[in-house]
Amino acid sequence: MSNFNRFVLLFILLLFGFGISVPAQQNDLQHLKSKLNALQQKKEFRNDTSYLKTLNRIVSIYADSYPDTALNLLPTLLQDCKNANSTEGEVNAFNLYGSAYQTKGNFEKALDYYEKAYALAQKEGFKKTLSGLLGNIASIHLNQGNYPVALQKYYASLKAAELVNDKPVIMSSYNNIGTVYFYQGKMAEAETAYNETLKIAKEIKDTSSMALAFNNIGEVNLEQNNPSKALHNLSIAFELAKLKNIPDILVAVSNTLGDTYLRLDSIQKSYDFFESALTISRQQDNGRATCKALIGLAKVKKSEGLYKAALENGLEGLQKAESMGQVQLLRDANEIVADIYEALGDGNNAIKYFRNFKIYADSLQSLESERIVANYKAENEFSKKEQEFVRQSLQQRWLIFSAFAALLSLLVIVWIINRNKKRLNSSNKALQQKNLIIEGQKQTAEETLNKLKATQTQLIQSEKMASLGELTAGIAHEIQNPLNFVNNFSEVSNELLEEMKSELAKGNYEVAKQIADDVKQNLEKINNHGSRADAIVKGMLQHSRTSSRKSESTDINSLCDEYLRLAYHGLRAKDKSFNAKFDTDFDNTIDKVNIVPQDIGRVILNLINNAFYAVNERKKLNEPGYEATVTISTKKENNHVIISVKDNGTGIPSSIKEKIFQPFFTTKPSGQGTGLGLSLAYDIVTKGHGGELKLESKEGEYTEFVIILPA
Repeated sequence: MSNFNRFVLLFILLLFGFGISVPAQQNDLQHLKSKLNALQQKKEFRNDTSYLKTLNRIVSIYADSYPDTALNLLPTLLQDCKNANSTEGEVNAFNLYGSAYQTKGNFEKALDYYEKAYALAQKEGFKKTLSGLLGNIASIHLNQGNYPVALQKYYASLKAAELVNDKPVIMSSYNNIGTVYFYQGKMAEAETAYNETLKIAKEIKDTSSMALAFNNIGEVNLEQNNPSKALHNLSIAFELAKLKNIPDILVAVSNTLGDTYLRLDSIQKSYDFFESALTISRQQDNGRATCKALIGLAKVKKSEGLYKAALENGLEGLQKAESMGQVQLLRDANEIVADIYEALGDGNNAIKYFRNFKIYADSLQSLESERIVANYKAENEFSKKEQEFVRQSLQQRWLIFSAFAALLSLLVIVWIINRNKKRLNSSNKALQQKNLIIEGQKQTAEETLNKLKATQTQLIQSEKMASLGELTAGIAHEIQNPLNFVNNFSEVSNELLEEMKSELAKGNYEVAKQIADDVKQNLEKINNHGSRADAIVKGMLQHSRTSSRKSESTDINSLCDEYLRLAYHGLRAKDKSFNAKFDTDFDNTIDKVNIVPQDIGRVILNLINNAFYAVNERKKLNEPGYEATVTISTKKENNHVIISVKDNGTGIPSSIKEKIFQPFFTTKPSGQGTGLGLSLAYDIVTKGHGGELKLESKEGEYTEFVIILPA
């Protein structure tokens, strides 16, 4: 390269640097450029070690934030290092080539330059450099979805860094190991590695790495379905990145915050963060971040029903992922594009892109499977070679000593055969005896198992009959109302008929017609209340008989209201002093749901009875201003029907929450509970209806059971 071209590139560097500074390291750049200007005054400044290090540092800053500028400067830096016989400088230049291409998303070229740098560093014995280069090589394999190779090289990088106590590389290795575990879905291992990263970052006061660690921990929290904890860690990461103005971390945190707010259905905030991430990543020419932001925007717009705009972002993100060959992003981009086409009703394209999604998703899983198979084959091969080696060694020893020990060996063999024969006979007898014992134990165990099954059936029937008994008192009270109406209207109708006969005798036909109309209305009311009584009786019969396990189209709101009132009146019938407020909050937009009404009715009855029991127990404490309240509510959300039974009773201690759905576990005094109610309720909801039964409680304040059923 001519001196003129060298000076032109140096001029571009200085001009670009002063015109478009990198915010993340503004002060460093200003200082480095001033130093470079001073060194430039020297006659042989290109052979000056200080000049090469300064230029190298400037290019390294641009490689992470403005890769195109770095790639324009690197040929000059590499040639100057060669002219100055600076092998270390050449290694760094190759490494910076890799970093710049990695930022752009060109992983093949990045890997090629990283491996050139590693080969040269290994040849020259630069031990401290090897660990960092191993980590860079591993990051390319990670981006290409080759998790086993990436993890292997990250651990090799960690081991090499620990040998020379290189804290920054140790920290980076832990962060990268956490990333591999994150992509593999091993969130506990990922969080452990990220916390180790954060610990070292705080120790060496590396703000950028602290921000990155908080961001990564936030991503783990999000995958663990803990968005509030995720927001806490991401907010710290965002503030640190803003404080130091680090664009590559700002864009990473913005993308993660976009995902978090999308998960929380905070659409506008999610859109703002993805839009911000897209703007910054495009300014930096950061291919991976741009792709993630485009995929995020596509998800946001799809959730808003803006399918065409979402498709535009999704296809652009897919094109970006294809140009980089980044397997995770190819998987995610194909998935959102398939979802959008499905929403648009374009089945052919939906199937096409879903097939691509499955190919990339399966490829990520198959790489791990191939690694396991390869390890197994290697271990098996090693075992065969080891056995062959042992066999040959034994054969050689036998040939050496056989001449001296043939007779002795023969005698020993005969003795061993006789001894083994005696032992074998003894073992056979003992084995026969043990078989007889085992057979007897097996028979006993089978009998015990049958008894346990019979006992379990009886207990379940007992629990069912107990709930039926609780229903009976409520039904007796509830059925009394329609029966009273029937009796009253019958008496009134009888009196009206007598009046009508009297009026007819007098010839007052108009008055008689009016009385006949009144009688007709009374008969209609008698019919309505008779139907009401009939429905109550049928409900009781349905509850008492064995479930047919056939789903029926059922009005959830009516079912909840009916069992709430039956439970309340049942308790009032048993204990006249019992009194509690009960509220309902029903979603009237819920359509009828296909369920087994007897089974779900038993679940609701059990939960309501427990709620009334809890508020009654707290009421006995005579707390000032306490009002016993049970609330049952329904709502439809995301193709699911949610039924909530909440009370402000005694609550459930944290120590027993995990046991609450176990069979025979009860918090009620002896004789007041079988311990099967919640266990049966859990099985009915989860196994019988494919739903969920959740518990939320705070001791001394409230308990809430939530039933989630597919709509």
